[in-house]
Amino acid sequence: MIVSHKILYGSTAMLIAMAALPAAAQSDAAAPAAEENDGGEGVIVVTAQRREEALQDVPIAVSAFQGEQLQSTGIDGLRQLSQMAPSLVVPEGGSQSVPYIRGVGSRNITPGNESSAAVYIDGVYQTDKTGILLQTFPEVESIQVLRGPQGTLFGRNATSGAILISTKKPSQDFGGMVEGTFGTDDRGARAYITTGLGENLAFSVSGFYRYETPYITNRNPSNGIGKRTGEEETYGFRANLLFESGDFSAQLQGNYIKGYTTPIMAMQPAPGSSLSVGEAVSGVDIRNPKRAYYGEVPPEVRYDSWGTSLHLDYDLGDVAISSTSAYTRSGSGVQLDLDLSPAPVFWFDTDLKGRTWQQELLVSSKGSSPFQWLLGGFYINYRDGYTQLDQYVGLPVPAKLQPHAIPQRLLELSALGLGPTSGLAYIDLSTFVKIESVGLFGEASYEFGQGTKITAGLRYTDETATLDEDNGKITYVPDGTGGVIAIPQTIGDVCTADPLCDGLSTGFSELTYRLVLDHKFSDDFLVYASYNRGFKSGVYNISSLSARATEPETIDAFEVGLKSQLFDRKLTLNLAGYYYKYDNLQVPVVDPATNTQISINAAKATISGLEAEMSFRPDDRLTLSGSFSTYFKSEYDSFPNCEIYRPAGVGLALATNADCSGEDLPVTPNIMASVSANYKLPLGAAGELELAGLLSYTDKFDHATHGFYPAGVDAGGNPYPAGEGRAPVQKALTTLNLSATFRPLKDNFYVTVWGRDLLNQGDRVFRNMQTTTFGYSTALGRGITGGVTIGFKFGS
Repeated sequence: MIVSHKILYGSTAMLIAMAALPAAAQSDAAAPAAEENDGGEGVIVVTAQRREEALQDVPIAVSAFQGEQLQSTGIDGLRQLSQMAPSLVVPEGGSQSVPYIRGVGSRNITPGNESSAAVYIDGVYQTDKTGILLQTFPEVESIQVLRGPQGTLFGRNATSGAILISTKKPSQDFGGMVEGTFGTDDRGARAYITTGLGENLAFSVSGFYRYETPYITNRNPSNGIGKRTGEEETYGFRANLLFESGDFSAQLQGNYIKGYTTPIMAMQPAPGSSLSVGEAVSGVDIRNPKRAYYGEVPPEVRYDSWGTSLHLDYDLGDVAISSTSAYTRSGSGVQLDLDLSPAPVFWFDTDLKGRTWQQELLVSSKGSSPFQWLLGGFYINYRDGYTQLDQYVGLPVPAKLQPHAIPQRLLELSALGLGPTSGLAYIDLSTFVKIESVGLFGEASYEFGQGTKITAGLRYTDETATLDEDNGKITYVPDGTGGVIAIPQTIGDVCTADPLCDGLSTGFSELTYRLVLDHKFSDDFLVYASYNRGFKSGVYNISSLSARATEPETIDAFEVGLKSQLFDRKLTLNLAGYYYKYDNLQVPVVDPATNTQISINAAKATISGLEAEMSFRPDDRLTLSGSFSTYFKSEYDSFPNCEIYRPAGVGLALATNADCSGEDLPVTPNIMASVSANYKLPLGAAGELELAGLLSYTDKFDHATHGFYPAGVDAGGNPYPAGEGRAPVQKALTTLNLSATFRPLKDNFYVTVWGRDLLNQGDRVFRNMQTTTFGYSTALGRGITGGVTIGFKFGS
């Protein structure tokens, strides 16, 4: 019945959208598609160089998207944004979206280990990637995706690029909107209101609620057979107070977001492996359950965060001064059955807490002088970690979870005579890391005659990561007489036992730089060549109680590009080609002892590719756009002794002496392409019908590092042959979204009928890939969905 409803809603949306659509449609979509070419007066303004500039004048590969435009094309989150932006792929881990740009990224987003793409919301750097969910708020004005290292202007963790999310400023004029959505798989509401509070004061407040229905059948009799899971619920509030007086403005913001999701994992078969551990113990086939879940513990990811920021801007005529101060607190938790079977093999429950202070000061030149400059400083104090990371080996899930408490079942089994060698264990771990980072940066440009400009920038980053001295864990095993044996271990013990450990604090420093030469042959034709260095700090693997940090990773990036507007600015065409030399890559693997994610360093890699974005707007009714990206090369130049998994008969075993040199990097599909359009159909006195659609294609790619291992002997003395360690490959995906929006004339009311993933690719989508000793687990997509959104805008 649910599937039939999905098809009904989706088919209705598709038929309505195609009824009068001369071409596949989309709302004024991606920049350059968002470029308003009506007579050449409207332009898209971006802040890729920390000042407001026209998109077509910026010598950086940038995709810019408008909030309402994303909604009309079915892009309701950062993960779906990859359907439109070249070279952007966004796997998901629980509540976290993990961007990869041009093959650079890391799925290992554990405490103290941030993404390789720097994410900013209204100028505030996001350490907690659940904060990206703020784009769900209705006042999101634009999202910019800066492709390529941005180490000079945006800092230490921008080796792949930067994602800038901007929201609307409060207005003196009263206005707002309210909107509700009902679909096959989701329900939701959004609201926004802004008004003046005096001559110089304006205020806005917004909120949203979204609920995605469960779509997976639970087939484990121990935790509710027949019930459905896979749901998600999120809500948030945001307030904004703006004071403006002459050349000075102050903006105070506050936000709160909370939610949970029940991520559904399906155990995928390991090539060459006969059984997973869960299958062997439970006797249940869990290899590819599609729309079923067999895990013992009900899966859940919960998260909440709140923060406040203060933005101060002062215009001194020829100089502008800007200050951004922010404080954020976040919390999250995960409970998950890693073997994904009805058997009590291995499950865990965690709670994480984090807080961040940050301050940035920016001083820049203004005016039309050929010489422009910018100076800035950035400081961040960031503490994050596990208040608990409880792991349960061979123990069932209790009726009520009790953190830091010895499970009653462990004591009962001990009383039955099971002792220290039984394989049963309860592990209680608590670890935190603090990061302090200071960055000083500057950039200057000089425009010579005849349209030639040179830009040079430097940034010096000095950072220290420090482990808490009381980091530690206690492992409890049964003593065979009704009690337990406690085996404590502290981070001090680990450091003492490691001859390469020289303390619980490690410093990192790096000089990053940028050099750009661009030339404007005319107002509509720009070419550029640039060199950029990106830097990501080394990280501690605190989930495995490690006292040794990884090395920092660096990228040297060479890029050439072209930005053009043709045929009286009706056609926009932007091209970019790049070549990267990537050193000391931080590669995610899984510690086989704890089945937690850690990072290791690969040696060297090379990435190169080509990107294109195009838009065509022949009149004010029709907009066509497209994007394309491909990799010429994306491989490890040198990665001996990489750590990958090999089949081990039952489950997987770690091969630490494998060679991944010459193999492709993960998350690098050979081809990504999209075609989209928007058509506004006048209906006379009745109003207007806006038809929108998006067709995108992503080629197959690896989620995890793979390579070849030599023959050897396992821990049990059994020989195994040489082979290839490789996770299941993400299949190629073709996604179609369509929508139709009716707006009566002289009325702010609107109704949108929409359908997403109309080609039903859900069972082909691995929203993420997790590797453990039990096998490869993935979270599958929903497939075809559809619905209706009804909204009303009021005021100015």
